[in-house]
Order: sequence, then C-alpha cells, then structure tokens
Amino acid sequence: MSDFVIYDPNRVRLDLLENEDSIQWLEYYNAPGEVKIVAQSTDRNLALLVDGNRIYNPDTDTVARICHIDKEHLKMEKLITARADLTSKLLDDRVVMATVNVTNVEAAMYSIYAQNRLSFPIDVGTAIGLTERVDMQVSWNSVLDAELKLAEVSGLGFKVVFEPVTGVETLKVYKGVDRTDEKSENYVGYFGTDVEAIENVTVTSGTTDYKNVAVVAGAGEGANRTVRIVSLGNFTGEARREMFVDARDLQRDYQVATATGQFDSQGNPIFNYETRTYTNTQYNAILDQRGREKLAERLRTFSITCDITQNNVVFGEDYFLGDRLPVKLPEYNIYAKARLAAVTSVYEKSGRRIVAILSEFELEGS
Repeated sequence: MSDFVIYDPNRVRLDLLENEDSIQWLEYYNAPGEVKIVAQSTDRNLALLVDGNRIYNPDTDTVARICHIDKEHLKMEKLITARADLTSKLLDDRVVMATVNVTNVEAAMYSIYAQNRLSFPIDVGTAIGLTERVDMQVSWNSVLDAELKLAEVSGLGFKVVFEPVTGVETLKVYKGVDRTDEKSENYVGYFGTDVEAIENVTVTSGTTDYKNVAVVAGAGEGANRTVRIVSLGNFTGEARREMFVDARDLQRDYQVATATGQFDSQGNPIFNYETRTYTNTQYNAILDQRGREKLAERLRTFSITCDITQNNVVFGEDYFLGDRLPVKLPEYNIYAKARLAAVTSVYEKSGRRIVAILSEFELEGS
C-alpha cells in the first residue's frame, strides 16, 4: 500500500498509518468525497485515528478529516474503522450572508468563499481565467451548497488541495481536460472493453423522473406573478414532459451585504445591507436559470460504473478526475464521450484498483 500520513487538526505531521487492511478513497469532480479506513487496532493507530485528525494520500493532492470511528474486538483480531470527509466538505460550515448575482462562475466560486470565509483556515485559490458563465442567484445557504450548484450548472470542478510539507489547504476551482478528439494532443486513448481498458461494467439507464420542460413561477400573485417556460428542445405530445418550479424565493428585490470590518461582543462580523431591484431582463434570466437547474436534476438516467485497468494509460498520469474521455462498449452498442465524474481508489493488500463513475454522456449520433 501507499504510505498514508496522519496530521493533527493544526495540520502538523504526526506519523504514518500502519497495518491497514483496506482503504477506500472516493473523490468527486464537483462535490466533496469520503474515505473509509479499516486497520489493525494497534496502539499507534488508536492514537492517530481520532476525530479531527487528517489523513493524507500521497497518490492525490487532497486530505480528509476524520469524523467517525468504530472499534471492534473480534474473536481473532481487533480492528479500527475510521471514516473521513475530504476537507472541501468543511465549506458547509460557512453561510453565504446575502444575495450574490453570478455571471462568471470561476470568479463567483472564489469570491463567495472569500467573502464568507472569516477565520477559516482554508486559503482562497487563484483564478486562472475560466470563462464559464451563467445568470443565477445564490442566497442564504451554505458556501458548500453554492459551490455545488455553480459547479453543476457550469461543468467546473472544485476541491481543496493539500500541501504535505507546509500543511496548507487551498480551495481550487478547475476544469477537466477534453481528451475525446483523436487528433488532439490531449488524446490518450479510450475506455473500452475491446481494448481491456475497463472491466466489471454496469450500465444504468431510464426515464423514471425525466422532465424536459420547466414552467417557472417567480415572485408575485395572480396576474402579477412572473412565469417563464424553459425547454430542452421542441417537444410535443407524449414526448413533452413538463414540471412546475415554484421560484417565489427569487424576489425582484434582493440584499447585498458589505462587511464593515467590525465585530460584535461575541466575535461575529457586522454587515451593512443594501436593497437592490432587478430589471425585467435580469429577473427573467435568473428565473430561466432556475428552470435549467431543476431540469438538470431530472435528466434521463444514464451512467456507467466500471473498474479501470492501469494498462496502456494510467489514472493520475495520463488522465485525471473531471476529464472527458471516449467510451466504447461494442457489446452494448455504446459509443460516447463522457466525464470521469468520480473515482474510488481501493487499497488492499493485493494492491490498488480504480473504480470509476462516468457521467455527462454525449452519445454518438444523438
């Protein structure tokens, strides 16, 4: 196995994990991941695997904070099982303190965290000029919820990267590389059973909750209520699947918060709030975006879960989480482009294997 390193809550290096039986390290492209560790219950492991400590995986640039411990005394052995969340989950502990109108997604993902960070020990990353744009509103929820929504609608990813020497953690927004064009220098090959690049394949599809038209009702009452219709295409008859979206929470008036730099007696920041009003064009654009968000939650079900072999191309060297890759499954007549949406690295005594989830499929000929 790899050498997994344990750090204390202040990101001070403690020691290496020992006598681990298995580790499952799950990472998502645009959401926090999680870790499960099963190890022998030695004195050193009992001292290292405690709530709040961090575990660093040298095969990744991320770190996970331990949040749950089980100790088992079995007939033949004593085991300790630790569960941990990748530290991007910690963004759930900060609240967006007003309304933020978003156009440039990368800039918004950084600024929303920076403006509500307070004394949080995760640093703010540096924008690299990603150009994804939306017209949407983020209000009064956790910073993590805002990052999840913005990542989902834009196709960007985010994570908290870890520097093992200094212990510094930094929020990073990034974009997977498109490796689907055989003529591109980014092309590294394709996932396919015919070249033994993937195995143990499960294909899931369905239209149980599928919708393709959103009727979005905003603020107001009766004839004064703004209603917008958002469609994924020109659908009629049985093919048209409508859903209602109650968006009365999107008001025409909204608050903008400005930090005063002052704090109350309990150390809470003090803000000044200003009320502003959307134009009709701005308000309609925000309602339309809400409709697209809700439709994105009700798309046709199509996913592939598979084991990735490390033969011709290697995960972490030739391609990475979030990249778009060609997928060819001749036995199912599936020829597609897909995003590497999640990867679980499974470490066992027999070695390491990679389990992948592919999503955002663009089927050939569709």
